[in-house]
Amino acid sequence: MRHAEALPTVQERGRNSLERLLAAAEQTLESAGLEAATVPAIAARAGMSVGNVYKRFPDKDSLINAVYDRFFSDAFAANEFALDPAKWEGFSSTEVVSTLVTGMIEGYRSRRPLIRALLLYAQTHPDDEFRSHAEQLRLQSLELFERLLRDRRADIGHPHPERAIRFVVMLLAHALQNAVMSEGGGISSGDFLSHIPETAGELSRIVIGYLRIRGTERPRALSQARR
Repeated sequence: MRHAEALPTVQERGRNSLERLLAAAEQTLESAGLEAATVPAIAARAGMSVGNVYKRFPDKDSLINAVYDRFFSDAFAANEFALDPAKWEGFSSTEVVSTLVTGMIEGYRSRRPLIRALLLYAQTHPDDEFRSHAEQLRLQSLELFERLLRDRRADIGHPHPERAIRFVVMLLAHALQNAVMSEGGGISSGDFLSHIPETAGELSRIVIGYLRIRGTERPRALSQARR
């Protein structure tokens, strides 16, 4: 009976230890980059021995793999809640685009070093299967954006709305990904993330214009978006 009562505590400690390790790996990637995120550096930040890290993960690759899955899975869960179509009832299609584009830019900007490190990890990974999995995981949240736009087909004047939605959302995703990876110092050099209002306005106009969204309502500020 004593062993049965203690077991949940042991399991809880194991979960807490794993969470601390993954959080430390994420923080190391964000502050130091992919190359500097070594197992000893991560272990030191987590307050664990290198041996204990290797008991959970056989190498750095498997550890960073777990961080990648955790980060983008958590992002998808948060976006799935925020982009529930019911939360956007009463918003015009123009407002939806402007608000979500601004939110995407702010999200990329706020975690730029970490996202850059994770994208670099995925892009340079030697395993084709993992690269495919990583891309699918990263794009899940964009499908939620597409869903919101598809629900508003009546407001879209493009003759092929389904295809147009997919194209313009992917265009937006690639623009932001390139901005994250850019080392430039301003919008003229491709550093779109340093000028959120200007970038949000330009990208929103691209999406709205390409889709030919009807209506000229003034976009609400991001802070007014329903969460």
